[in-house]
Amino acid sequence: MLNLPYLILGVLCGIITGLFPGIHPNNIAILSSLLIPYFGVNNYIPFLIGLVITHYFMNFIPSAFLGVPDDETAVSVLPMHRLTLSGNGYEGVILAGFGSYLGVIFSIIICLFLILLNFDVLSFYSSIKFFIPIMLIIFVIYQILTAKSIWEILVIFLSGIFGIAVLYCSPAYYITLNAIFTGMFGIPLLINNLRLKKCNIKSQIITFPEFKLKYLKSSFFASTVGFFRIFLPGVSGAQINYILSKILKEEKDLKNFIVSQGSIILANEAFSLLAITFIGIGRSGVARIIQQIKPDVDINLLLFSILISSTMALIILVILSKYVLIFIKKVSLKYLSLFFIVFCSLIIVVGSYNLYLFYHIIIYITAICIGLITFNSKSKPSYMMNVLIFPTVLYFLH
Repeated sequence: MLNLPYLILGVLCGIITGLFPGIHPNNIAILSSLLIPYFGVNNYIPFLIGLVITHYFMNFIPSAFLGVPDDETAVSVLPMHRLTLSGNGYEGVILAGFGSYLGVIFSIIICLFLILLNFDVLSFYSSIKFFIPIMLIIFVIYQILTAKSIWEILVIFLSGIFGIAVLYCSPAYYITLNAIFTGMFGIPLLINNLRLKKCNIKSQIITFPEFKLKYLKSSFFASTVGFFRIFLPGVSGAQINYILSKILKEEKDLKNFIVSQGSIILANEAFSLLAITFIGIGRSGVARIIQQIKPDVDINLLLFSILISSTMALIILVILSKYVLIFIKKVSLKYLSLFFIVFCSLIIVVGSYNLYLFYHIIIYITAICIGLITFNSKSKPSYMMNVLIFPTVLYFLH
């Protein structure tokens, strides 16, 4: 049975973690596991779900207004930041939140449909596993052939080799991905903010976006793609997001792309949690913690907790993003960017203090250098996602 006060407490914690870039819900989940004796296992699970679901809704705010992502929202950062620069950042946040909520709804529908059909997920995974590295190799070749400059090809290989060295040849920790994505996608954008002549973010238009039926189609497609998170242990949500971005061609329909990205981010997280009941293995850090403390968790509890926390998170996002806009208008963008450069860097240092500190500092600095090369050469930042694609290919070929 769902204990609502604990779910609400998780939602409140998710608001804080989502608004501050560099804080990952996996790290908070590990720390919060100390509360299990006080909460009780049945109360701790809804708390954890409320935290992680709300985190990803709230993370659209720093992604849009500052351009600082986490490991799941990296692909959607630049399109949302582009809307902010044109004065439509609020609309971008609402579109992402709306897409996320649709992603949750469609994920629940797909889940119920799979239960009704008694679908064997493990058998399906075994039948397609052979083709995964082949598809990824073809995808990399496609990127190289369609690259518009030697710089973009350089970014592809620099990112890929960096990913192999860090994620395939060396042990990876939660803080490792934080260092990679903050360094590649977040810090270079913040450094660019320091160079801007105008010290404040452009005045934003507070209007709700026009609803279009094609958003439903894109959201359903993205949620269906998110289902693959269940049986792809070597593929993260960010990789799936990246591949989807190339299928949908975000530059042709920016707003539709943002909706689809919101859908797949939350569908990825929902299915990573639901994988506990489908195959007995969680596909995210939070899901694995739940799996360890209660392997036989009731699927109805998971579905209901995800739905309620998503509903609350969407309402909070719509309201809170307005107040954030009012606040950042009064603050110098340069000082705000400088603050988050220092803050994100401290998160990496503190998070890796007992996990090979100097090793993660080197990863962080290298990631920043690759990100600066990408932005200064005006290459597509999405090519940096090969940091995950290359090691994934080796993972499946091994």
